[in-house]
Amino acid sequence: MNHAVNWEAISAIGQIVGALAVVISLIYLAREIRSNARAARVSSMETLIRWLGQPVEHPHLRELYYRGIHDFDSLEGADLVGFAMLMQQLFRIFNEMYYQRLEGHLNQRLWREVEAPLRDIIAYPGVQAWWRSRSHHFSEEFVKFIDQQQQTAGPPTLYREPMTDE
Repeated sequence: MNHAVNWEAISAIGQIVGALAVVISLIYLAREIRSNARAARVSSMETLIRWLGQPVEHPHLRELYYRGIHDFDSLEGADLVGFAMLMQQLFRIFNEMYYQRLEGHLNQRLWREVEAPLRDIIAYPGVQAWWRSRSHHFSEEFVKFIDQQQQTAGPPTLYREPMTDE
């Protein structure tokens, strides 16, 4: 009996097994990437919701925020620091979501839900003054985006501002 080993057949089987392992790895990797993108979206939205909850839970932050969005230049000392930190947090959240959208991890519906309030907030003179003083903390691309949004923003109406003749 001749028990000759067919090395070509063994090599072909090895290549098939290797190819299957690569395909399985790629499928797993694609699922992980999708899962991570979903987790990043959820995390960003949760972070934004937590940020929005701060003024709700802390009346002094609500008052500081309201004063700051209208007149950044009048803030001094701890109020200046507090408002600047609130804006830094908020614009970091917007920054993260902006890049998630560019990378395809944030769908258009969610982006519209972020972009509309962003445009409303940057219409306020205090936010514009803060942005002018701190935009250098952000990437050139994000700065251009915010500057474009600011140029197209109408007058502040997010909080039903009184008309100038009231």
